[in-house]
Amino acid sequence: MPWAASLPHLRYVREHGVSQFLETWRAVSDRRSDELRWGDELEYGLFQLDDKTKSVELSCRGIEVQDALNRKEGEMRHRQDGCLWHNEYGAWMLEGTPREPYSGYASDLLQVEQNMRRRRRRLLAALKPGEVAP
Repeated sequence: MPWAASLPHLRYVREHGVSQFLETWRAVSDRRSDELRWGDELEYGLFQLDDKTKSVELSCRGIEVQDALNRKEGEMRHRQDGCLWHNEYGAWMLEGTPREPYSGYASDLLQVEQNMRRRRRRLLAALKPGEVAP
């Protein structure tokens, strides 16, 4: 949807975003002493480059790549630095997350970028020649 076409819907999106937040807050506001666990997710688009025609097309191998990556992650279950791969909106998309959430320690902040780089390396290694995931 072009930006101009979305403008009439912005009020609805804002109102429902706030109401969803308040509903979640009310559901959990009485919780105490929960351990802080958090994570991140990176969404990747898969594309196929054609050098001959100088064109780019969607590569609809998201599920195939996801399955291959999760198989490899299963083989490395003994490692602490695992990743999880999930399907995303379209067949040309993929989502990567850390295998385990981070905790409330400041040292976990130092792991985030390293884990993001690891996911990118693993994803790029699973792509076919000419495929990219910018």
